[in-house]
Amino acid sequence: MDENKELLNHFLVVTFNDILRFEEMALEHLSDHRLSISEIHVLEAVFDTLSRKENTATNIAHQLRITTGSLTTAMKTLEQKGYLVRKRDVADKRVIHVQPTPIAEFVNQKHSEFHRQMIDGVVAKLTLEEEKILADAPVKIQDYFHRQAEEIAGEKE
Repeated sequence: MDENKELLNHFLVVTFNDILRFEEMALEHLSDHRLSISEIHVLEAVFDTLSRKENTATNIAHQLRITTGSLTTAMKTLEQKGYLVRKRDVADKRVIHVQPTPIAEFVNQKHSEFHRQMIDGVVAKLTLEEEKILADAPVKIQDYFHRQAEEIAGEKE
């Protein structure tokens, strides 16, 4: 592997892990060690789907790229902790709508602030040209990983 590819590999592996650890430590403090990073990301998906009025268990699982069974387990835990409420659809009892509680709204707001501060910190010392380059490159990287995930998911079916 040439030097640029070695640097990119190191960046992707180490930085990804560092970001997850940093986020996990910050958010554990926020939730007083009551929520894992995975649970916070479930809450984030609930809010995202809720904003589109698509807050069903199936849509949330699809967005998170997990099975509905895995989501059910996570939701049960979040419901017991007081962060979510599950309600059956009036017209179709098979459909479950997921609603966040006020404490989930607080956590989601703080999680969003964390991400804003993280990005502000990352771009603070960059020129506008560097910021543009940094913003464009991850789109291509994300596209690669998205295609790889779709291929793997297609193989499992």
